[in-house]
Amino acid sequence: MKVLLIQSYLGGKEPPVYPIGLASLKTALPDHDVTVLDLNMVPEPFDELSRVIREINPEVVGISLRNIDSTHQRTVTFYYAHLKTTLDVIKPLTNAKIVIGGSGFSMFAEEIMAEEPRLEYGVHLEGELTFPDLLNNLETPDQVKSIYYREGETVHYTGKVERQVDMNEIVLAANSPVPFAPYQVNPEAIGVESKRGCVLDCIYCIYGFLNGKKLRMRDPAKVVDEIESLVNDHGVERFTFVDSIFNVPIRHAEAICEEIIKRGVKVKWSAWFNEKQVTRKLLDLCQQAGCDNVILSPDGFSDETLEKLGKNLSNQDILDAYDLFCETKGMTFSYNFFKNPPGQTLSGAFAMLRFLIKAKRTFGRRMSFNLNSMRVEPHTALYDRAVEEGIVQPGENLLHPKTYIYKPTAYIEHFFNLLLMAKDGVRALIR
Repeated sequence: MKVLLIQSYLGGKEPPVYPIGLASLKTALPDHDVTVLDLNMVPEPFDELSRVIREINPEVVGISLRNIDSTHQRTVTFYYAHLKTTLDVIKPLTNAKIVIGGSGFSMFAEEIMAEEPRLEYGVHLEGELTFPDLLNNLETPDQVKSIYYREGETVHYTGKVERQVDMNEIVLAANSPVPFAPYQVNPEAIGVESKRGCVLDCIYCIYGFLNGKKLRMRDPAKVVDEIESLVNDHGVERFTFVDSIFNVPIRHAEAICEEIIKRGVKVKWSAWFNEKQVTRKLLDLCQQAGCDNVILSPDGFSDETLEKLGKNLSNQDILDAYDLFCETKGMTFSYNFFKNPPGQTLSGAFAMLRFLIKAKRTFGRRMSFNLNSMRVEPHTALYDRAVEEGIVQPGENLLHPKTYIYKPTAYIEHFFNLLLMAKDGVRALIR
């Protein structure tokens, strides 16, 4: 069967990100004639989409909708609007069946199937097992679990699939024919998965819904096999671990670092870390294995905000990890906080600000930080809280971004917005 897999368009302003999901999906379809098109990697994406459809005449078009928007960033960019344009191009050119999947779709499956009747099927959650099954059952989609399909004007869901991808069995990006070289202009473009699933309970986070609460870890040797292939076969010089948190559990992270060091793989990388699991031994191993950027998302600073955010951290954990970072030469550190999370207080906000100023004075250009707003996403505890507080109405369509603001200290959100605008203004004048 001729299959065209498309990475959804993000609007042309985002740095390129290697489509690890589509690369993995392609390797799961060895019996089909598969073409992959990343609309973010061509100058005229919709002209190229027209050309490719005319050239290969696909029987199935699969669209990976990875992101609806830029989520918790300070300025939210709405990517979903480009899906309509993509379908406007596809439908007049082909009678191919159109299937949508990806993280963005899985978060809003019912809303998207209701909004866009041109989509005939939707693959919910992981696609490596479900999508091949669907291709074998296009006329009987009710036989495949985790599928949305249309029957007349009615959308059906076939129910949750029980099986999950075994991370040690799937073939990941290192063996993919999707070329890596065009993506390396972005230092964080190439991703490596060391596991799926997340055992943490951060109230705003969607990872547990998308990948499950149980960790599925890859054998450290297989992870480093992939890294070695990226370096030796594809010329990759740096990558990022795309796990929700790299160092949970810490022993798995240490084992991966030890394997990289043992094999002498020369590569740079970054990852998301949890401060509670940062130790001197881990930092040393990470640095020896090539880690040069530690990304952190404590999100809150006071014990009260950390507790209400569902973090497994205390303020002391943040400070203890910071002390270890101060002893570490040659690494960069990136902090992410919310401006006004639940439980925020004026004194807590100023304590966070003092911490960031102190860190910036200590690390200089080796430290960066983001102060973000909280995007309310479905299937999260933040959604339940937003409904209780009247910020979101029950059943409200959240496809279009909605921000959570902790009402007792809403002025803090506005204060930080003004502060960041002033910072941007100063930067613009300097340039």
